Parts: sequence; structure tokens; C-alpha cells
Amino acid sequence: MSFPWLLLGACLVAEFAARLALEIRERRQTGIRGGVFTVLRLIPLVNDIVPLPESRRDTADSEFVQKHEEGHATMRHGVLRNLVKVAFLLLAVWAFAFLLSSMTLSILEAVLWLHLAVIPFRMVFHLYCWYQEYDADRYAFDKVGKKMAKVAMRNLAESEIPYTKLFALVYREHPTAADRSYRILNK
Repeated sequence: MSFPWLLLGACLVAEFAARLALEIRERRQTGIRGGVFTVLRLIPLVNDIVPLPESRRDTADSEFVQKHEEGHATMRHGVLRNLVKVAFLLLAVWAFAFLLSSMTLSILEAVLWLHLAVIPFRMVFHLYCWYQEYDADRYAFDKVGKKMAKVAMRNLAESEIPYTKLFALVYREHPTAADRSYRILNK
């Protein structure tokens, strides 16, 4: 077996170990039992495809929620988010082509290296999405006031599956309800 395959294997084992440690930490901190999604998140490449469920049930529609969505529309968050996705996709296509042509890797090797390279970019994208959520929350807060914002944040926390901030950073495009509530109500 050649050195690049050994290095790739070591990186994938390290990713698996890091994800396993994160899952164990999450279970200890939240007390929520794992399930089939836990196993799927541990398997390289599968964790890129299987989405993480974010809530137990839909949040109650309220004026705050409507203003939050209005804030996204007013600030063009959907368009901006899609532009960032396209930019990252173009970067991934370029990297994949580079790995195939210049590095002369097999398709499997290129896909696995690309999978590893995407991990930090996904977290950067999640942070970008989080700040859009904070902006939309601030917009809604300014429109409806603190009392309605508290009720909306309480409803969000009740409907959300509780995650820690680190876990959410790795897997979710939305910050935790606790983080959103703290940011909006303590400023």
C-alpha cells in the first residue's frame, strides 16, 4: 500500500475518532440517547449526505417568526446563502478536477480527499448561516419587542432537539436556541 493511501486512511480514522468523541461528548452533555443518526454521522461520506434533524416538532407560528422570516427576505439572506453555496461548489469542483488531473489520483481517492477538505469549509458556512439567523432575530426583535421575542425563543427551545454549540457548529446551519436567545435577549 502506498503512502498516500496510508495518509488518507489515517485521516479518515482521525475523522472517525473525532466524530466519535464529539458524539460521546454530546450524549454526556445533553443526556439525549443516540440513534440511527448517530451511527450515520460517524461514517465518512455518509455524514455528508444524511441531514441532522433539528427539531422535535415545528415551531409555533407567531408574529416573531413571521418578522424573522421577513428579516431574511429583507436582507436577501436566501440569495446570499445560495451565492456562498455556489462559490463553495465551484471551489469543490476545481479541487476535484485538480486532484484528478494534477495529482493523478483515482476517483475514490479524490472523493475521499475532497470529503476531508470540505469539513472546515462546512463549518465556515455554518457560521455564515448563524450570523444570518442572528441578523433575522435582531430584525424581528426590533419589530415585535422583548416580550414576544422571549416567548418565541422559549417556543423554539421547546421544539428544538437540544444540541451543544460545538455539535451545532459541525452539523447545523442554525445556531442553538439557547445561543440565539442569549444573543437577542442579553444585548
